[in-house]
Amino acid sequence: ILQRGGNTWRTLRNGPISLASAALLLFVPLALLAFWRFVGPARAAGPDTGRDILRFTRWQRWVHWATAIAFILLAVTGLLILFGKKLLIPLIGHTAFSWIAIVSKYLHNIAGPLFILSTALMVLTFFWQNLFNRRDWLWIKRGGGLLTHEHVPAGYFNAGEKMWFWFGVVLLGLVMSITGLLLNFVNFGQTRYVLQLANLLHVGGATLYIAAAMGHIYIGTLGMTGAYHAMRHGTVDANWAHAHHPYWY
Repeated sequence: ILQRGGNTWRTLRNGPISLASAALLLFVPLALLAFWRFVGPARAAGPDTGRDILRFTRWQRWVHWATAIAFILLAVTGLLILFGKKLLIPLIGHTAFSWIAIVSKYLHNIAGPLFILSTALMVLTFFWQNLFNRRDWLWIKRGGGLLTHEHVPAGYFNAGEKMWFWFGVVLLGLVMSITGLLLNFVNFGQTRYVLQLANLLHVGGATLYIAAAMGHIYIGTLGMTGAYHAMRHGTVDANWAHAHHPYWY
């Protein structure tokens, strides 16, 4: 039972990996707050015309929110499992934390497969709209107009949204899904070494995913007026569509 690999894994997980994870997850929201304070949100598209355009169908919105809810549930419970011992035990004691940890563990294990399913549906639903083309290079060169408040022309999705799709939803979603399944279903002959490696990749991938999601949430709420309304209700004003996504408009 005692073997060096376990101690190496524990030292890495509870040492540099946890420290780097905590530092990044504290830095990103502070950076976004500073960006919002000193640069501000994207410039408004102008007065509403009163003419609504369908941007997201009901199916697209259901898939998005199912993935988002599962992701948030996994993020919260995962952070409680990773940092709860150090942060919560001094505040609430061992007994109360043990119940929080047990509930978090079961919620995490149940939400995981649901997240995998909704992510797969997300990829299938939005695959074609996220293929890169030559016009995306202009958006990248101008940084999406985030600093200058310029409305850089884009299609259905801009290059920033496409990068979030491929890096976050697809790549990190794949990493989290594979490592999560390895850890969740340990009765398929995985060695202890494979489980330890999967755990380290799971923690690292989750950190990057949560950090990137913070940026996505910022742009979809405070960072761009009208973006949340589009995913909440499905429609945007014609002026908004013309300003932010003229090729699609």
